[in-house]
Amino acid sequence: MLHRSLRRNTAVTNLLLLWCLPLWLCSATADEPKVNPSKKPAAGTPAVPQPAPDDPAAPQPVLKPLKPLPELLQKEVAGRTALNPEGTVFLDAAGNRLLLRAEVACPDCILEMALVPEGNREHETILRIRSKAFVIHAGLLALGLQPGKPASFSPEFKAPSGPVIQVTAVWLNDRGERQQRPLQEWIRNNTHRYHAAAMQGPPPNLELPYKALRWDKFNKEILWYGPMSDEDRNDLLSKWDHEPYQAAIRRFHEAGQSRPMQAEFVFAGSSMFRDEETGREYYQAEGGHLICTSNFPDALLDIREQSSASDGAQSYEGWTERIPPEGTPVLLILQAARREQPTPAK
Repeated sequence: MLHRSLRRNTAVTNLLLLWCLPLWLCSATADEPKVNPSKKPAAGTPAVPQPAPDDPAAPQPVLKPLKPLPELLQKEVAGRTALNPEGTVFLDAAGNRLLLRAEVACPDCILEMALVPEGNREHETILRIRSKAFVIHAGLLALGLQPGKPASFSPEFKAPSGPVIQVTAVWLNDRGERQQRPLQEWIRNNTHRYHAAAMQGPPPNLELPYKALRWDKFNKEILWYGPMSDEDRNDLLSKWDHEPYQAAIRRFHEAGQSRPMQAEFVFAGSSMFRDEETGREYYQAEGGHLICTSNFPDALLDIREQSSASDGAQSYEGWTERIPPEGTPVLLILQAARREQPTPAK
């Protein structure tokens, strides 16, 4: 349905691209956008967020040339419409997809995001991209998708809403073979965290700390940090037959097992911020929250579940063994998720 709609509404898609062009040109070269903020798009055309203008007095970072895309990945973007001068965001209208040219930033980090703009909090993400956030937003609009709402936290947590976006990573392994996996398979539950269980006292006849097992005498808890191997579990279980202790060790072991993220990504659409002093409105996803694994009120894409961003309590980490090395070129494919249709009742 969406594919047929796009073909019928080529003029709308072209309008979006033409409107984006002056926006991304001015964001790189001028203090004020070269568009009339009072000008309205054609009826039925979604509004494209306006980026914050760059400060011409601020020192501009010297960016290294992007690594060349391997030939197999170049074929993936050949003939697609580039939406930014960096050539990192491509609209594939015929395929109903948005293609993002990214790089691996950190294969082994505790995560708050899965994708950030280059140079922005790369120690908390798997991937980075040389692009403004509004360009990606505009590309999703060009696919006919309407944003929902970011997560809210008061008076109680409300999950982000919006169209479900299937995010797929495409890369080449060290043998030059094309690989393709859902981005969720690069993300697992955070196994590198503390686990605690209340206990009346530490295991008798066991000198602590022992391996990663600790005793907190102030809170009367046993503590374990990080994943626990089967061998460690069996060894610790043999140290004390006290049932609460046995249950705690089994729980620590289970909590430390790697499990892929099951949450879906949704096009929340971030939000606009109005500077009361200047009257300017800024698209808040430019702050770095492009594809998030922790909930943020300015996320462009977020996960549809409650996920902490508090230090030491983040829900997810990179699944290092599955992620290619730092600097590896990766194409991210963004498209509306296809839903299984229910089988008609007989």
